[in-house]
Amino acid sequence: MRRFAVLSALWLVAAGAQAQVYKCVDASGKTTYLQSPCPAGAKSAAISRTVPPAAAAPAAAPAAAGAADKAAKGAADKAAKASGPKTAAELDQEFRKRRQDEEKQRELEAQKLADARIRDENCRNARAQLVSMDAGIPQARINEQGERVFLDDTQVEAARTTMRQAVEQWCK
Repeated sequence: MRRFAVLSALWLVAAGAQAQVYKCVDASGKTTYLQSPCPAGAKSAAISRTVPPAAAAPAAAPAAAGAADKAAKGAADKAAKASGPKTAAELDQEFRKRRQDEEKQRELEAQKLADARIRDENCRNARAQLVSMDAGIPQARINEQGERVFLDDTQVEAARTTMRQAVEQWCK
């Protein structure tokens, strides 16, 4: 018996938490949902909606409310209607834009990583060649005929200067 009384009370509370919602479609096709009837010139359809008990309708405003309060409320309602909720197409467009931005960001990061790897490899190679030249090892190059030609001291010094510049360039 006690369960029946509790369930009956809960059912009555839930039934009292019903609110009326109006779906309004204006002349431009923009859809808004309001708790008050739609303005003139808009197609309307009443939708029944259950409101949680905490969001129950507020107490009625005193009848002595001033004309200034009504004007302020009317201006706020117009601003809310103008901005209104976003349509599914607008939300989808924003989602696609975010995905494109994220993809561009990932591509930029991948390019930066690849550039950093190339820079590191070039730095290592330039340092290794400079160490080889500073070690006093005879330096040789291959000429146009495919023959090995050893560099003289002036050519080795010019190559060292070039390698130092390469180290400065790649190893910043």
